[in-house]
Parts: sequence; structure tokens; C-alpha cells
Amino acid sequence: MKTKLIKLCLAVMIVFFVSPVFALERVIDNANILSSQENEILKSIISSIASTYDFDLVIVTESNIGASSPMEYADDFFDYKGYGLGQDRDGCLFLLVTGNRDYWFSTSGSGIKIYTSTAINKLKSDIVKLLKNGSFYEAFQVFLLDSKEFLALNAMGGRSYNFFYRWNYVSVFVAWLLSMLISFIVVQSWKKKMNTALPQTQAAAYVVPGSLAFSEKTETFLYSIVNRSARNNDDSHGGGGSHSGSSGRSHGGGGGSY
Repeated sequence: MKTKLIKLCLAVMIVFFVSPVFALERVIDNANILSSQENEILKSIISSIASTYDFDLVIVTESNIGASSPMEYADDFFDYKGYGLGQDRDGCLFLLVTGNRDYWFSTSGSGIKIYTSTAINKLKSDIVKLLKNGSFYEAFQVFLLDSKEFLALNAMGGRSYNFFYRWNYVSVFVAWLLSMLISFIVVQSWKKKMNTALPQTQAAAYVVPGSLAFSEKTETFLYSIVNRSARNNDDSHGGGGSHSGSSGRSHGGGGGSY
């Protein structure tokens, strides 16, 4: 009886301390762009990732955020709504503002280190094209799958999704191409050494004396015209690094427009 009572008390304590964290909604679709089924699937994926890596993932959609910037809104939403797992409140929030066609990834705790500049750029590359097509559900799925890849790397001894990891296959191809080029140069060098015929470097040996004459002509350029055009800038903003939100907590991330 005493053992059962202890187990019951432990269960109550676990529910008391853990349920406030997991009772929070992880998919907040205030812009009403997801079906109820899509919402539930995304929540299920988030729950699986959170339980595996002890890392919080949040998706927020808004039609309008007033005068706040996407970065400010995302940071404050994460902090004041109580998101983040563990002592450092590890997590990443994906904010989508349909009215202004803006998006932002706000990272917290270990997420600042996990979501490197290269990782943020991968998210942008994978997601923006889907957002432009109105494929919002698919974009959220890609966000979760990419995040899972980043977290899996971090779980392998703190590895990061960086330039070398992203271009690993390209590097192998370039190395193969360079080896082929070096081999070609070496073979050509061997072939030249085997050729005993000496080429003539001047045409004098082939010209009949007195049969060729030249007259000198010159051209003088008085001025030149240079055309300049303005450089185009995209609408993306940063990635990696950190800053402080209005709560005083540190955040990283990046975003832009679609």
C-alpha cells in the first residue's frame, strides 16, 4: 500500500511539473491557413522531435503583427508565452505573417548554436519557394524535417550543419574532377616529352625574301563611356549570431520576405 502511494505521489509530481510545458500549443494558426488534420499532424511531428531531442519547436501564423518587426514579434512570442525546453529554454519558433508575406526563425538556448548561418540559409532555400506557391503546410513540414536533421547532427557530439557538411557531396565531385584534370595534364606532359620533332617558333624560315612588306597605321581613342547600374538586393535578413529580445533573453535566427 505504501509503495503504491509513493508511486501515485511521483506521478502527480511529474504531471504537475511537466504538464505546464507540454500543455502549450505548438502550432498556433491565427491566420487560419491550416486544416485541422494538418494542424494535428504537425503537432505530432513536433511532439516526436521534442521527446527525442529535448528541444522545443513552435509554428505561429499571423495575418498581421502591427508595428512590430517579425524578429521582435517572434522573440517576444517565444519568451512571454513560456516556450523552450530545459534550463536554457532550448527551441526554435517559425513565425509566418501572411499579410506582409514575412517569415522569421527565432532560436533560443542551444538553438542559437544549432541553427548556424548555413542552417538558416538552408531553411530559407527549402521553404521560401513553397511559401511563394502558397504551400504553407508543406513549408512547415520541411521546417520540422530540416530541424530534425540539425538536431540529429548536434546529438552526434555537437556537430553543426555548416558549409562543409552542406557541400560534402559537391566537395567529393570537385576532388574527383581535380584528380582527373591533374591526370590529364601529366599525360599530356609525357606525350610532349616523347615527341622528338622540334616546332619552328618563328615564320622567317617560311618567308621568301623581299615578298612581304608592312606599312604602319595607328588609332587614337579620345574618350570612353562607362555605364553604371544599381545593384539589386534581396529581402532576406541575416542568419546565425545573437541579439537580445525585450525580455532580456538572447535569441538567434533569421528571416525575410517571400
